[in-house]
Amino acid sequence: MSALPGDVERLALLGWRLYPASRSSKAACIKSPGAAASFDLDRLEAWTREFPDSNWRMVCEGSGVWALDVDVPSPDHADDGVAALAAMVERHGPLPPRPMTRSGGGGLALFFRHRGEPIHGATGWPVPGLDPRRGKLSVTIPPSIHIRTRRPYRWLVAPWEIFPPDAPAWLLKAVAPPPPPDMRAVSDDIAHADPARRSRYAEAALRNAIGRVATAQQGQRNDVLNREMFGLMRLAVAGDLSSREIADSMAVAARHAGLSALEVQATLASALRSGGAS
Repeated sequence: MSALPGDVERLALLGWRLYPASRSSKAACIKSPGAAASFDLDRLEAWTREFPDSNWRMVCEGSGVWALDVDVPSPDHADDGVAALAAMVERHGPLPPRPMTRSGGGGLALFFRHRGEPIHGATGWPVPGLDPRRGKLSVTIPPSIHIRTRRPYRWLVAPWEIFPPDAPAWLLKAVAPPPPPDMRAVSDDIAHADPARRSRYAEAALRNAIGRVATAQQGQRNDVLNREMFGLMRLAVAGDLSSREIADSMAVAARHAGLSALEVQATLASALRSGGAS
């Protein structure tokens, strides 16, 4: 008799790539889950026997879908993604019928067909409370149990009932990656800063820091921003840069990298306090 949960089997038959995850954290039960996730029923059943009572996550890449996580205010999330998405729908038009889950914490996940459209897989994009998921990013799916509330995830509309539709153009535009920072504008701001506070070393340090922050990878972005900010604040203390131009430049670069406005604000505030510059 198969040990594979029915919902997992149905998703695998649709070609969705899945892997088992812990019920006490978001950690995967297997190594390299983004690459190892599978829709092979034998492999999934073997994982089920090896990791009984696990949660399950779907990797977007290779599954033909992308997902939009929609947060609700809770101990896990400060922002109201449901209200944010409702405001976007009211402004731009309705969403098509689509597969959708409700998590054990109350949030939603909406699933759309992915035809290779550029999607910015960043928390809080394009507004706080919305988190696009694409590529090797994954989404928890039923029959998982929420790690905090211990309540189950459930399908509000299952993908074997309604196939994931194409997202409307306005939503694809909203979740597209932000334009790269205008490095010429940043350079102009640097060039026109107070010459008495300028050195070639400081100018190069700021330009290089902007590049490193703007291209930081997910999982490293906060650390990179924090490290670059503290390095630059030494130049502010020395009088070679102003804390304002550092903060403004780092904010532009960090938002391009995909950090939310709240994450950027918190890191910049911490660095400015610790740097002791004005």
